[in-house]
Amino acid sequence: MGLPLRREAARPRPKIRYAALPKSEPLQLRIGDRQTPISMASGPMHALLKDPTLRPGDIVVLKDGARVFTGDEDKTHSLRDFEPVNRSASVDRKTKALLSMMIAPVGALPPDEVRKFMARLKTATPSTTLPADGQAQTVSMRVITP
Repeated sequence: MGLPLRREAARPRPKIRYAALPKSEPLQLRIGDRQTPISMASGPMHALLKDPTLRPGDIVVLKDGARVFTGDEDKTHSLRDFEPVNRSASVDRKTKALLSMMIAPVGALPPDEVRKFMARLKTATPSTTLPADGQAQTVSMRVITP
């Protein structure tokens, strides 16, 4: 005896053709007077320090974490013009929490803390020593899996 057919399969499906959407136009970018491209030839940090669009309160993510621009927008910028987000009074607590979740996953340690932890782990692990006769002992083990 054959398999029973489902009702949905027995119903004829309507033949619908979809209308073709018009071809999209190429994206037209308009560069304003304040949006002149910055040369990245000397590196991204140099380009960031020369960025004329930086305003106080702008958040920038660098190698050592997120920083807030606190310098003057009209003067030349230096690294002293950026303060860590977690110490900045201009960023509210919710934004600080969101930034920390975006940059570092939950439970992740900063690189310097990881280095300290790994150094402590290496010194805490006992070195393996062989018995007095110089031969390793073998032990039989029985593994039971459910």
